[in-house]
Amino acid sequence: MYISRALPLVSLTLGVALSAMAQTPTPPPQPSSGPGGSTYAYPSYQQFGAYYVNPSKEKPYASYYIFEPVGSTATASLPVVLFLHGYLAGLEGYTVGDSPSNYIYWIEHIVRNGYTVVFPTYDATLSPPEFSESIVSAWESALSRLKTGKGGLIPPRIDGLGMQTVFTGHSMGAYQSFAVAQSLTTNPVAGVPVPRAIAAFNPGLGNTGTLQIALSQISPSISVVLTDADENIPDIPTAQSIWSSIGTAIPAANRDFLEVITDSHGSPAQLGNHWFPDTNGLEDSDSGVDNRDYNITWKLSVGLFDCVLTGTNCSYGLGHGSANQINMGVWSDGTPVKTLILQDSN
Repeated sequence: MYISRALPLVSLTLGVALSAMAQTPTPPPQPSSGPGGSTYAYPSYQQFGAYYVNPSKEKPYASYYIFEPVGSTATASLPVVLFLHGYLAGLEGYTVGDSPSNYIYWIEHIVRNGYTVVFPTYDATLSPPEFSESIVSAWESALSRLKTGKGGLIPPRIDGLGMQTVFTGHSMGAYQSFAVAQSLTTNPVAGVPVPRAIAAFNPGLGNTGTLQIALSQISPSISVVLTDADENIPDIPTAQSIWSSIGTAIPAANRDFLEVITDSHGSPAQLGNHWFPDTNGLEDSDSGVDNRDYNITWKLSVGLFDCVLTGTNCSYGLGHGSANQINMGVWSDGTPVKTLILQDSN
């Protein structure tokens, strides 16, 4: 009698276990803590702009948006991030060219962690060789506007080294992060400092192939995290060339080069493709925001900025292959997601 009563329970338990095993694993949720996590210094953000460098002409390529946190204790100043988008004019479908909507959740994440973000637009009517000059012009205008503190804007934070500025970018924007930083190094602009850090993801030259990757004159004071991805095959040589070029200037202790590895264990698959840094699903495998945002673009950008500016979260941002830096969490069935790979830290 004891056995006959136990058998249904054993069968039920086994059935539940087999059912769980049969379910397709799902990617990890956003971590609760860390620079890619869901614990924020600010509950929301606001967008300002578009502002125009030359109001009398109001050219789309000479405009920019500013994003700042709201809803928490007022702060007198904030570090400022220059956010540079990919070369998307032909894909976005916006009549006025480039738009922050492709990256809005990444922008929001940075801002709610206590940063001002400046988003220039530059690819609507210009050709790639003209991008850097346009970006510098918009960046100079934005910093000048922020310094006034007018219209609800928060001025840039100043410390013993000067104004706290950092760069991040994707695709063409990743390349431009380095190009603009080198331009500010070799041709200083009054009131526009060389950035303290660059977080660059999947740099690419679009269909141009005409831009020069000669970045050895970039300031050695800049800290760098650079990524490429295993399925982003056409752009891997660009990332490798950038890495080799900056390696003659920036000390090994201040830079990391990481590779994103595709993991198709569950669904949606976490693809190491070119487009995963966008957050609206453009040319990507799912709705946009997923583990590749939490544990790559969001974690590495905020982690690097925190490390360089406040000395915190360095194991996440500039970890030289540390567990916190390369960890990608676990699928819902407990299987670890394939980690980032440190390609070279020298």
